[in-house]
Amino acid sequence: MKNKLLVVLLIINIGAYSQNKISGKSEGHKFTYTPAYERGVPPNLFVAMSFNDENGNGVLECSESAILKLQISNKGTGKAQGLKISVKDSFTDHNLSIANSPEIYFLQPDQTREIEISIKAGFDVKTAEHKLEINVTEQFGYDMDPAFLVLNTLEYQQPKMVFSGYEILDYGDRTGTIVQDGQLQAGEMVRLKLIVQNIGQNVAKNANFKLSTTNPNIYIENGTGKLSDIAIGEVKEFWVTLSPNKRVSSTDKLPIYLSITADHNKGNMDKFQLPLVLNQKPPIAQTLEVKADIDKLSKQVARFEYSSNKFTANVGSVKGITTVEPAKTVRKNSVAVIFGVENYTSLPPAPYADNDAEVIQKYFKDRLGVEQVVMYKNEDVAGFIFDDVFNPDNGALQKAVVKGESDLFVFYSGHGVPSKDGKNIYLFPSDGKIERIGIQGYNINDLYTNLEKLGAKSTTVFIDACFSGSSRTSEKNQTENLIAAKGVKIVPKITSPWQRDPNFSVFNSSGPSETSLGFDPSQTGLFTYYLCLGLQGDADENKDNKITNGELSSFVSRKVKETSKKIFGLQSPQFNGNKDLILVEY
Repeated sequence: MKNKLLVVLLIINIGAYSQNKISGKSEGHKFTYTPAYERGVPPNLFVAMSFNDENGNGVLECSESAILKLQISNKGTGKAQGLKISVKDSFTDHNLSIANSPEIYFLQPDQTREIEISIKAGFDVKTAEHKLEINVTEQFGYDMDPAFLVLNTLEYQQPKMVFSGYEILDYGDRTGTIVQDGQLQAGEMVRLKLIVQNIGQNVAKNANFKLSTTNPNIYIENGTGKLSDIAIGEVKEFWVTLSPNKRVSSTDKLPIYLSITADHNKGNMDKFQLPLVLNQKPPIAQTLEVKADIDKLSKQVARFEYSSNKFTANVGSVKGITTVEPAKTVRKNSVAVIFGVENYTSLPPAPYADNDAEVIQKYFKDRLGVEQVVMYKNEDVAGFIFDDVFNPDNGALQKAVVKGESDLFVFYSGHGVPSKDGKNIYLFPSDGKIERIGIQGYNINDLYTNLEKLGAKSTTVFIDACFSGSSRTSEKNQTENLIAAKGVKIVPKITSPWQRDPNFSVFNSSGPSETSLGFDPSQTGLFTYYLCLGLQGDADENKDNKITNGELSSFVSRKVKETSKKIFGLQSPQFNGNKDLILVEY
């Protein structure tokens, strides 16, 4: 009976293979199967890509792992056969390993398969840019155009332990003093507080200390111990007991040495001679302000590059923002002015800027409760329109704003353009020319100064534009240089009305040297998308049905940073103003 059951099971399994047109052959006791491919109606392949490293900063650091995910979909009427996925690195580093991807024998119409390819950086990985070429090939030549993952690896950043100072405690438990003067005399026993700091660019993991001496007349108690992990810039204090006997008479530094060791033996302190002298008070301890070099990391985040519209970078689900429920907020005598400039006569377009204006108009009316909203788009934003609107003496806004009573809102989406020396930044009209930037551009300082002079009860400015000298970029739109100058450092001198007026607030879409991105899935700016999502209620952290400036800026900053790293490069929204002001009640 057992033999008959075995035969039945074999027949069932062979039948299952025959349904998938897979032939098999025996090699000793091992069965291997080869798919039987047949040419037919072609498939239509699409791939959504995403990259995630362990700490989420977009850089693959030593001993860190990451996952490259490919969601391969067949949207054609014929099945895809014999799909092979290969990832080829442009830079050879034996400390960076890329796992092989399994072959997909068949992908039926409307079927999707997700492939995960692990990428691992070894401890000795080098700092380098890797351009990983991703190819998806099909048995009958219906291959996809290559896509690229530009990935930067970062070699081990060492901690660096330094001695910062010491203090002497010559009274109390475990001390025996001759004179209580905060100094060390021969024949005394004191407690010695040692102060060290990590001024390197990595955590000193599992740090230990050891205090030693070459003089047998110096007694050390509790001279070894654990300091645990010491973060970047962190200061650690620890105590030891010390007693030089009467035979110690040196007027120079005592032969007492401090060593600190951590995992990997990187950045250690090796037998540092303490500046400890008899009969002298310790100098004031010196520590430094140390920060992780985030700027270095943020400019090297992983990004995808591809020309085919069949590839996309996977940024997760995208919510609708074109409609929004009215909030409770009503602002009497409030005014808003909106500018959306997508099409320029002498510059590349700013993708989705006019959509930004249309969407924001709804949010100003329905969520912020603004009474009067005026919108200018594309060719309307020409000539000296900014001065016509913002001039505090004869501009359109000064007629609409009731001093001390009106809440004023301003939104601008389009190109922001820096001067060639990077010291001034401008909003730019649709007919502006770079050669006339000082005349046709509207200096951001003039904007803030004139808005302040209008004397509104509160002023809130939203700017979805970058001032790095590059055009707005999205997955479908490549960046272009607007000012025809490379390597310009953008360090504008900005007036700061929010320091004088607690009701003056500014939301900027990016830092001065960053690119503000367009977001293809929502057909808006990336900043504008999350601004709207936050105003819908996603930014309400404490769920009190109120959204403050602080809650909105925190939400937008976090989400834009996360998503921008998956599309192109880091975009870091900026906020200046009163975080406690309430924008929306709903």
